[in-house]
Amino acid sequence: MENFLFKSFFSNRTKITICVLVFNYAFGIAQTLNPNTTGSFTYVPAVPLNTKPVEVFYHIPNGNMATMPILMSFHGSDRNGSDYRDYWISMADANGFMVFAPEFSDIYYPTGDKYQSGNIFDDGDNPSLAKYNPINEWTFSIIDPLFEYIKLDVSGLQEVYNAWGHSGGAQFLHRFVEYLPNSKLDIAVCSNSGWYTVPEYAYNFPYGLNEGQLSNETLTTAFSKKLIVHLGLDDTDPNSAGLRHNSVVDTQQGLFRLVRGRYFFNSSETTSQIMSIPFNWEKHEIVGIGHDAQAMANDALQYILQSTLSSLGFNRKESVKFYPNPTSNCIYFDNSRLQYKQGELFNITGGLVSVFNFDSYNSLQEINISNQPAGIYFLKLGHMLIKLIKT
Repeated sequence: MENFLFKSFFSNRTKITICVLVFNYAFGIAQTLNPNTTGSFTYVPAVPLNTKPVEVFYHIPNGNMATMPILMSFHGSDRNGSDYRDYWISMADANGFMVFAPEFSDIYYPTGDKYQSGNIFDDGDNPSLAKYNPINEWTFSIIDPLFEYIKLDVSGLQEVYNAWGHSGGAQFLHRFVEYLPNSKLDIAVCSNSGWYTVPEYAYNFPYGLNEGQLSNETLTTAFSKKLIVHLGLDDTDPNSAGLRHNSVVDTQQGLFRLVRGRYFFNSSETTSQIMSIPFNWEKHEIVGIGHDAQAMANDALQYILQSTLSSLGFNRKESVKFYPNPTSNCIYFDNSRLQYKQGELFNITGGLVSVFNFDSYNSLQEINISNQPAGIYFLKLGHMLIKLIKT
């Protein structure tokens, strides 16, 4: 039977060219990514989501794109992908990773059901098996193919990517981990989510898992992923714009983002204990930050670097004590066995701020950071990366 794309008078080379063009259109529109560029491109998902294009805002620093780590940055309800790219530009330049911020527009992904809740159900507030969508219709199902498209464009060797989301983006990201845990996502940092789909069965979806069509096997895999519940200690305004309130979520999770995040993490850990399965999630609460996307991105960098440096052989869990930490002056460690000759101090954006050379290997090796401004720093010693807090 004659194919409408390939009439008999086409040469083989022409057929191949047409195949390539069709393939490219199915995954993106004619985009060639280059180092040291900032911009956007239109990504067209595969069928059945091919009528819902996504504008992807990106920044690529100088370097080898084939091996450069990839970060996905997920916006909140403002659908402002360009801002979520821009939050990371200086940190990406300093640390050598690419940033991609897909924008799920109100036109193609209206309401929280289509974006924040991933289009799992046609009506997420009234879930049922009849309203449960096929996986290939989920908004979540766009992310891994987008990663593969980027890899194809840059001839990439990357096997995984990391992701960060703030506010509504953290809603999207934690549900992505819960419902598609077999993705190629490595570390997910979920900052200041407004509310959560909590892994407990006392509440219906979208607040719990009852009627949520999530299997125990999928939840077990989700708990094995590295998910960071990332909370600003000052994100305590119950009247914050856009924060969902109703009798269910307020009773279950509390009245503001900080307590809701704590409830989500603690309940998730309890569920894993009841199921007797490993739990790989972490909770980190950040002093002095409220509902501030840029400030939370700055702090989230350490977890993104954790993944990046782990892939390069750096270990953040060496059993070496560094004290006092926090400090206003000096920090000490036992270097008599390790015998490191040099240490490098990086600020929160990844900039090198100081180098320490050790002429001898002391059991009370001193590192003086008294001349640095207060903030979060990373000390690199050989294959170790240590978080320091300067007061």
